[in-house]
Amino acid sequence: MEKQIADIILKNGKFYLGSASGGRKGEQSVFAEAAAIQGRTFLFAGTSEECLAFQGLGTVVIDLRGRVVLPGLLDGHTHPVTIAKTIWYATLPMSDNKKELLENIKKTAEAHPKEEMPYFYAEGYAAELFGSEGPKKELLDTVISDRPARIQDFTDHACWYNSMAIDMLGIRDGSGQVGSPAGEATFIRDENGEPTGWTLEAGPDSDYGIYEALGWQPPTGTEEESVKPFLDFLKDKGITGLMDGFTEGEAAMELFYNLDEKGQLNMYYEGASLMRNDQDLERSIRDLRTWQQKYTTEHVRINTVKIFVDGTNEMGNSASLEPLKNDAAGENYGAINIEEDQLTKVFLRLNSEKIDAHLHVVCDRGFRVCCNAVERAQNICHEKGQAWDIYVTLAHCELIHPEDMARVTKLGLFIDWTAHWAGGYFGEAAIEYLGKERWDTMYDFTKILADGGKVGISSDVFSYSEAYRANPYFGIQTSMTRVDIKYPLDAGRYPGSVRPPANAKLTLEQLLQGYTSNNACRMRLQERTGSIEAGKMANLVILDQDIFEIPVERIHEIDPEAVMFEGQWIKGGR
Repeated sequence: MEKQIADIILKNGKFYLGSASGGRKGEQSVFAEAAAIQGRTFLFAGTSEECLAFQGLGTVVIDLRGRVVLPGLLDGHTHPVTIAKTIWYATLPMSDNKKELLENIKKTAEAHPKEEMPYFYAEGYAAELFGSEGPKKELLDTVISDRPARIQDFTDHACWYNSMAIDMLGIRDGSGQVGSPAGEATFIRDENGEPTGWTLEAGPDSDYGIYEALGWQPPTGTEEESVKPFLDFLKDKGITGLMDGFTEGEAAMELFYNLDEKGQLNMYYEGASLMRNDQDLERSIRDLRTWQQKYTTEHVRINTVKIFVDGTNEMGNSASLEPLKNDAAGENYGAINIEEDQLTKVFLRLNSEKIDAHLHVVCDRGFRVCCNAVERAQNICHEKGQAWDIYVTLAHCELIHPEDMARVTKLGLFIDWTAHWAGGYFGEAAIEYLGKERWDTMYDFTKILADGGKVGISSDVFSYSEAYRANPYFGIQTSMTRVDIKYPLDAGRYPGSVRPPANAKLTLEQLLQGYTSNNACRMRLQERTGSIEAGKMANLVILDQDIFEIPVERIHEIDPEAVMFEGQWIKGGR
């Protein structure tokens, strides 16, 4: 048999293989010392001596001098085109009180005059500053009334309009509307039916009445020059593939298709067709099939429908098993967008098409409804002798009832967790609705992981101002410490600024598996990537520091020295 010759050999390193065995069948070593690469794939991973056996006359041998190497990372849920759409937004400094917030809005508006920014759109304010009644348009009018204005809150699921914006949108008389990923935005009204200015789930680019009144349009976000900076940031940090939280229409699919056709994508893109409500399933399937036919490449794919089951815990529009704490009557259990019977039908329909499902769900009733619907759909398929072919991913899952945690493994579900939220990024706004006792149990996946459940990791960044949090090492550190690096909780009330429960900290290995093999499996890329092993694509990240040895508080400082995608260096390495 002719000797195989490597194109590149990386020796004297510390390779974290993931769930791989390098090149030996049946052996499960976590680390290797070297890797041999031939063309686009790994030829072998093992000792330096073993890999050097594949050296030929043209082989490039690189001495890593002990550097740590990870498999190429995968972001399981993020929003590249949405971020591109938000580049023009103004960013407010963080404010701890209303007076400071208003001063910051006024100063920021003065720095971006009407001539430069005819529609003043800024982010973000802390939801807990205004409680369950939300902010009022009249208050915003006191600092900006010369043009329409919208202030986005920290969660990106609520916003605050001034009076001029409300008028331009046609909300008072009901003639206008604002789009939302979940259908239409909800405008909060007072006892007289007057819109207060506080709005839930308004799409970031759907203020059509304002655009028409101004004769102006914001950037579409689907220009290559708008999207590439965020993609380049991800790749620079070692992200070699992503799942879109939802694909922003056909133009977005075409964008990624064109980038890949020109050889400029250098990562995997997995899209998701958005189902806006329970009557929208067939349209979302038609779009998906059209986009598959027109835009599938080796690296660009779509075979998932995205569904919003509930809202957010910070806004009180999530689906709760218990009455919300601020409801004296004990009758408000939050909101749910799709009930169990209809969701069961959705899963059966998707299974008939072999289309995966990705569901936004944040609270315990929503989680239980999802589990019940999956279980019912699986049982129906079993009774009919039909295969269960689809993957169901539950994203966010901030509050899970203990009785439902074991169902993740039993039902074969995937969990997608946004690691950088673990330190309390969204503050304490959810306490008003869930109560402190339940708030103290949020973001805990330790029991699911101990039970063998697959938890993938993501960034779910939604705007340009928070794009820095898509840095995987930022997320890893935050979930290991439960301390937010930029916005730590008050250390006077939370010892060490640790977000409860302190025993829900994840381990480095759990997080690395989430960013590699678990996401690869969920994205159906496990045959190509997710680990360093013979036959898989040569996707890897060479770190500038040893992530296994440095203090956990320094992990966010890691900056990869080199990144490889399918055997080609896309950062450093040459």
